[in-house]
Amino acid sequence: MLMDKGPIRGLILILALVVACCIFWEPARFAANTSSLHIWQGILLIWAVCTGVTFGIGFHPRSIVWRIFFCPLPAFLILIWGLCQFFC
Repeated sequence: MLMDKGPIRGLILILALVVACCIFWEPARFAANTSSLHIWQGILLIWAVCTGVTFGIGFHPRSIVWRIFFCPLPAFLILIWGLCQFFC
């Protein structure tokens, strides 16, 4: 797998933890009623954090369905977007 390298795993884990801390630190920036984000964007962000932590700690799902669900590349892109939403 292209992204199954140690440094990339570490980077995605760190990104997921930073985004999770940003969400806990100032949830009003990510809430649907108090920010410009929609509900589905918040759900995608939570999915990306969960996927980033799952991939970052080295968990390998056995089923192909769960491998597709926990695909790290879209999660990585959503995590970058989430950081841009928080800091920009």
